[in-house]
Amino acid sequence: MAEPAMDEMTVVRQLRADAPVPDHARLTPARQRLLDEIAGQPRRGRAGWQLKAAGAVAAVTAAALLSTLTLHEEGRTPTQPAPTATARPDSWVYQRVRLVLLNCPAGGSGSEYSEVGSLALSAGPRPCDPKTTRSIDDDHWIRYDGLSTAVPEQNTSDPDDVRVWNDPSGPSATEMLAPRETDALLAALPDDPGSALKAILKKSVPTRITSAYRLTQAQRDFDEVVEVLSGASTVPADKARTIYRIITGLEGATEPVEVTDGAGREVLAIGIDGNFRDYAYERNSMQVLLDPHTFAYRGVRWVAGMGYYVGGKASGGPFMTKGTVIATATRVATVVVDKAGERN
Repeated sequence: MAEPAMDEMTVVRQLRADAPVPDHARLTPARQRLLDEIAGQPRRGRAGWQLKAAGAVAAVTAAALLSTLTLHEEGRTPTQPAPTATARPDSWVYQRVRLVLLNCPAGGSGSEYSEVGSLALSAGPRPCDPKTTRSIDDDHWIRYDGLSTAVPEQNTSDPDDVRVWNDPSGPSATEMLAPRETDALLAALPDDPGSALKAILKKSVPTRITSAYRLTQAQRDFDEVVEVLSGASTVPADKARTIYRIITGLEGATEPVEVTDGAGREVLAIGIDGNFRDYAYERNSMQVLLDPHTFAYRGVRWVAGMGYYVGGKASGGPFMTKGTVIATATRVATVVVDKAGERN
């Protein structure tokens, strides 16, 4: 179905038309900062991982989410710093994310403490060039108890200077568990994948996007499981294997495929075949990226869940065949540190 041309703000409103309006004070600043970089716009104050950059140069979130949530010592990659032994409520979780993006305007939504979320391409005022990509790295910090977030200070030459946003309401006001809650949930998971899934669904924060009802139950369960996995500061190796068994046991789980993440490493990509619709963010499918040996979290990527024209056939946008990789987000590092600004 053809879609009329529209400006960037109209695209954003259309992408999020059925989503609730979040409290501005609760939005995670790192995500908007990254999107502003992609769009080439001036940075604002507190903002969020609501992908407001519908006119972003790249199909936002295409990059690969490199690295792992810290597993046990044997599960860590050589480039990943060692975490501190024990996280305190006032510790910080440092995350470095690499986005590899198609050169297309994009929009979407995401989680409070990770890159997990939806993504959509648009015809936008800028041309969509799916033959080229762009890569951006982003650093941000989340306090372990969820009461604060931080990003690098842009008005200084000191890489350790950060801007901190405090959120007294804490994780109770967010759409995702704080790292402390996520770690506790994962540590207590039973080995049986069916029981473990029930435990995750009981404790996790379900999406508030009203279009979620059009997804299959397996798609909704998958999104919650991956959100929990991505939000942890550490994942014991046995729990990573349990998560893998949960995901591969869901109805419609795709056969694990070996692909390369944004760090150039071999990973397994797994998604869910479900319901897709030729409208905005319902066209693409999120897949999780896992280490092929330890099943450690490496990130997520988005692929076309169906064949579609970007912006509709009449817009003249390029055609995306089912399975086309739209974007990859690679977690380069997840490390528990003593204060915001530290990276190891």
